[in-house]
Amino acid sequence: MRQIFMLALLFSQLFSASTEEIIINKQTFSVVKKSYDIYDSKGQYVKFYRVAKDEKPTSILRLTLTDATGNCASRSLQDGAYEIEGNTITLYTLWNRRGKAYLEPYGAKIQKYDVQSDGSLKELSSYVYIEETRKKHDDGSGMEYLFHAPKNKQEEDKLKEYVDEVEEKYHGKFIFGDERKKLIKEVKKALKRKIKLQWKH
Repeated sequence: MRQIFMLALLFSQLFSASTEEIIINKQTFSVVKKSYDIYDSKGQYVKFYRVAKDEKPTSILRLTLTDATGNCASRSLQDGAYEIEGNTITLYTLWNRRGKAYLEPYGAKIQKYDVQSDGSLKELSSYVYIEETRKKHDDGSGMEYLFHAPKNKQEEDKLKEYVDEVEEKYHGKFIFGDERKKLIKEVKKALKRKIKLQWKH
Protein backbone atom coordinates (compact mmCIF):
# COMPACT_ATOMS: atom_id res chain seq x y z
CA MET A 1 0.00 0.00 0.00
CA ARG A 2 2.84 2.35 0.86
CA GLN A 3 4.45 1.63 -2.53
CA ILE A 4 1.24 2.60 -4.34
CA PHE A 5 1.05 5.81 -2.31
CA MET A 6 4.68 6.65 -3.11
CA LEU A 7 4.11 6.02 -6.83
CA ALA A 8 1.03 8.24 -6.80
CA LEU A 9 2.98 10.96 -5.00
CA LEU A 10 5.83 10.70 -7.49
CA PHE A 11 3.43 10.91 -10.44
CA SER A 12 1.76 14.01 -8.97
CA GLN A 13 5.19 15.62 -8.65
CA LEU A 14 6.11 14.79 -12.24
CA PHE A 15 2.81 15.94 -13.76
CA SER A 16 0.10 18.35 -12.62
CA ALA A 17 -2.77 19.67 -14.70
CA SER A 18 -5.50 22.32 -14.89
CA THR A 19 -8.48 22.41 -17.25
CA GLU A 20 -10.87 25.06 -18.56
CA GLU A 21 -13.56 25.07 -21.22
CA ILE A 22 -13.88 27.75 -23.89
CA ILE A 23 -16.29 28.38 -26.76
CA ILE A 24 -14.93 29.31 -30.21
CA ASN A 25 -17.24 29.63 -33.22
CA LYS A 26 -20.02 27.96 -31.19
CA GLN A 27 -17.80 24.92 -30.60
CA THR A 28 -16.65 23.73 -27.16
CA PHE A 29 -12.97 23.17 -26.48
CA SER A 30 -11.24 21.87 -23.38
CA VAL A 31 -7.91 23.61 -22.70
CA VAL A 32 -5.66 21.43 -20.54
CA LYS A 33 -2.40 22.75 -19.10
CA LYS A 34 0.07 20.20 -17.77
CA SER A 35 3.28 20.80 -15.84
CA TYR A 36 6.15 18.33 -15.75
CA ASP A 37 9.47 17.90 -13.96
CA ILE A 38 11.36 14.91 -15.34
CA TYR A 39 15.12 14.33 -15.16
CA ASP A 40 16.74 17.51 -16.55
CA SER A 41 13.55 18.94 -18.11
CA LYS A 42 11.00 21.13 -16.40
CA GLY A 43 8.12 22.99 -17.95
CA GLN A 44 4.48 23.25 -18.95
CA TYR A 45 2.47 22.60 -22.10
CA VAL A 46 -1.12 23.16 -23.19
CA LYS A 47 -3.42 20.96 -25.26
CA PHE A 48 -6.67 21.94 -26.97
CA TYR A 49 -9.33 19.23 -27.16
CA ARG A 50 -12.45 19.49 -29.30
CA VAL A 51 -15.44 18.40 -27.22
CA ALA A 52 -18.42 17.11 -29.19
CA LYS A 53 -21.59 15.58 -27.79
CA ASP A 54 -21.44 11.78 -27.36
CA GLU A 55 -17.85 11.72 -28.69
CA LYS A 56 -14.49 11.26 -27.04
CA PRO A 57 -12.57 14.59 -26.79
CA THR A 58 -10.16 14.97 -29.72
CA SER A 59 -6.73 16.56 -29.32
CA ILE A 60 -6.24 19.21 -32.01
CA LEU A 61 -3.40 21.45 -30.81
CA ARG A 62 -0.39 21.24 -28.51
CA LEU A 63 1.94 24.07 -27.49
CA THR A 64 4.91 24.19 -25.12
CA LEU A 65 4.40 27.11 -22.73
CA THR A 66 7.72 26.77 -20.90
CA ASP A 67 10.60 24.34 -21.04
CA ALA A 68 14.08 24.42 -19.56
CA THR A 69 16.27 21.44 -20.39
CA GLY A 70 19.82 20.93 -19.20
CA ASN A 71 21.81 22.29 -16.27
CA CYS A 72 22.83 25.78 -15.17
CA ALA A 73 25.93 25.74 -17.39
CA SER A 74 24.10 24.59 -20.53
CA ARG A 75 20.37 25.06 -20.91
CA SER A 76 17.91 24.97 -23.80
CA LEU A 77 14.89 27.22 -23.29
CA GLN A 78 11.47 27.40 -24.93
CA ASP A 79 8.59 29.76 -24.18
CA GLY A 80 5.16 29.87 -25.73
CA ALA A 81 1.86 31.72 -25.57
CA TYR A 82 -1.52 31.47 -27.24
CA GLU A 83 -4.17 34.09 -27.93
CA ILE A 84 -7.75 33.71 -29.12
CA GLU A 85 -9.43 36.51 -31.05
CA GLY A 86 -12.80 35.78 -32.63
CA ASN A 87 -12.43 32.44 -34.41
CA THR A 88 -8.62 32.71 -34.66
CA ILE A 89 -6.13 30.90 -32.42
CA THR A 90 -2.58 32.26 -32.59
CA LEU A 91 0.37 30.30 -31.22
CA TYR A 92 3.67 32.01 -30.37
CA THR A 93 6.96 30.21 -29.68
CA LEU A 94 10.42 31.51 -28.77
CA TRP A 95 13.52 29.28 -28.62
CA ASN A 96 16.62 30.43 -26.75
CA ARG A 97 19.75 29.08 -25.09
CA ARG A 98 21.80 29.81 -22.01
CA GLY A 99 25.43 29.18 -21.13
CA LYS A 100 27.27 26.59 -23.20
CA ALA A 101 24.22 25.27 -25.04
CA TYR A 102 25.93 25.90 -28.37
CA LEU A 103 24.00 23.22 -30.26
CA GLU A 104 20.51 24.32 -29.19
CA PRO A 105 18.15 26.42 -31.38
CA TYR A 106 17.42 30.12 -31.27
CA GLY A 107 14.44 31.62 -33.07
CA ALA A 108 10.70 32.20 -33.18
CA LYS A 109 7.50 30.97 -34.75
CA ILE A 110 3.95 32.23 -35.18
CA GLN A 111 1.06 30.01 -36.30
CA LYS A 112 -2.50 31.11 -36.94
CA TYR A 113 -5.51 28.80 -37.12
CA ASP A 114 -9.14 29.47 -37.96
CA VAL A 115 -11.74 27.42 -36.09
CA GLN A 116 -14.28 26.11 -38.60
CA SER A 117 -18.01 25.72 -37.91
CA ASP A 118 -17.55 21.95 -37.41
CA GLY A 119 -14.78 22.51 -34.82
CA SER A 120 -11.93 21.56 -37.13
CA LEU A 121 -8.93 23.81 -37.68
CA LYS A 122 -7.73 25.51 -40.84
CA GLU A 123 -4.14 26.74 -40.78
CA LEU A 124 -4.00 30.35 -41.97
CA SER A 125 -0.25 30.86 -41.73
CA SER A 126 2.92 29.54 -40.11
CA TYR A 127 6.16 31.56 -40.12
CA VAL A 128 9.46 30.55 -38.55
CA TYR A 129 13.03 31.75 -38.16
CA ILE A 130 15.51 29.33 -36.60
CA GLU A 131 19.25 29.26 -36.02
CA GLU A 132 19.73 25.57 -35.24
CA THR A 133 23.02 26.17 -33.38
CA ARG A 134 25.05 29.08 -32.10
CA LYS A 135 26.83 31.03 -34.84
CA LYS A 136 30.04 29.32 -36.07
CA HIS A 137 28.95 26.01 -34.52
CA ASP A 138 26.78 24.86 -37.44
CA ASP A 139 29.38 22.49 -38.90
CA GLY A 140 28.92 23.71 -42.48
CA SER A 141 25.15 23.24 -42.53
CA GLY A 142 24.47 26.34 -44.60
CA MET A 143 23.22 28.32 -41.59
CA GLU A 144 26.20 30.68 -41.98
CA TYR A 145 24.51 32.22 -45.03
CA LEU A 146 21.82 33.64 -42.77
CA PHE A 147 24.49 36.11 -41.64
CA HIS A 148 26.18 36.85 -44.96
CA ALA A 149 24.85 36.39 -48.47
CA PRO A 150 25.93 33.33 -50.48
CA LYS A 151 28.42 34.19 -53.21
CA ASN A 152 27.92 31.32 -55.64
CA LYS A 153 25.52 28.56 -56.65
CA GLN A 154 27.04 26.05 -54.26
CA GLU A 155 26.53 28.37 -51.29
CA GLU A 156 23.00 29.20 -52.44
CA ASP A 157 22.21 25.47 -52.56
CA LYS A 158 23.58 24.98 -49.03
CA LEU A 159 21.39 27.80 -47.72
CA LYS A 160 18.34 26.37 -49.51
CA GLU A 161 19.05 22.92 -48.03
CA TYR A 162 19.26 24.43 -44.54
CA VAL A 163 16.01 26.38 -44.99
CA ASP A 164 14.19 23.32 -46.39
CA GLU A 165 15.27 21.23 -43.38
CA VAL A 166 14.11 23.88 -40.90
CA GLU A 167 10.76 24.31 -42.66
CA GLU A 168 10.14 20.57 -42.56
CA LYS A 169 11.23 20.18 -38.92
CA TYR A 170 9.35 23.21 -37.56
CA HIS A 171 6.40 23.16 -39.99
CA GLY A 172 6.57 26.78 -41.07
CA LYS A 173 7.68 29.11 -43.86
CA PHE A 174 11.21 30.39 -43.21
CA ILE A 175 11.55 34.18 -43.24
CA PHE A 176 14.58 36.48 -43.53
CA GLY A 177 15.79 40.03 -42.95
CA ASP A 178 13.37 42.61 -41.55
CA GLU A 179 10.55 40.05 -41.48
CA ARG A 180 12.69 37.93 -39.16
CA LYS A 181 13.20 40.86 -36.77
CA LYS A 182 9.48 41.65 -36.86
CA LEU A 183 8.60 38.00 -36.12
CA ILE A 184 10.89 37.78 -33.07
CA LYS A 185 9.67 41.15 -31.79
CA GLU A 186 6.02 40.11 -32.14
CA VAL A 187 6.61 36.84 -30.27
CA LYS A 188 8.41 38.62 -27.42
CA LYS A 189 5.51 41.08 -27.12
CA ALA A 190 3.03 38.19 -26.91
CA LEU A 191 5.10 36.56 -24.15
CA LYS A 192 5.10 39.84 -22.20
CA ARG A 193 1.31 40.04 -22.57
CA LYS A 194 1.07 36.50 -21.17
CA ILE A 195 3.17 37.45 -18.13
CA LYS A 196 1.07 40.56 -17.46
CA LEU A 197 -2.10 38.45 -17.66
CA GLN A 198 -0.64 35.97 -15.15
CA TRP A 199 0.16 38.82 -12.76
CA LYS A 200 -3.48 39.94 -12.85
CA HIS A 201 -4.53 36.49 -11.70
